[in-house]
Amino acid sequence: MLEESILRRLSTPRGTLYGGDEESTYGTDLAAYVGAVGDAVAAAALPSVVESEMLKDERIASVVASVTTSVMTGALRVFHVRIDVTPIAETETFSMTLAVSALTVEILGGAS
Repeated sequence: MLEESILRRLSTPRGTLYGGDEESTYGTDLAAYVGAVGDAVAAAALPSVVESEMLKDERIASVVASVTTSVMTGALRVFHVRIDVTPIAETETFSMTLAVSALTVEILGGAS
């Protein structure tokens, strides 16, 4: 399922998969990224980080990401990242929303 692949790609630290060149550039650990750069930089950069990583997947024709909300959960900021994906094999775009914090990346809402 493409949604699960997206979550996996956005929560796998780059360089942790064994294999060749493709595996060495697979993934971006958004939780580690958010924890490393801080809230203001994360809010501004998350859309382009997500888009550039998603376009590495040959099943995706286009993607648009946006940070739609950020909320505090205790002392932890959680960013809601909306991703609109147009797969190569389909003409319809689907959307999903991720909750990204310095600790986790979770799917809040799947394909719609």
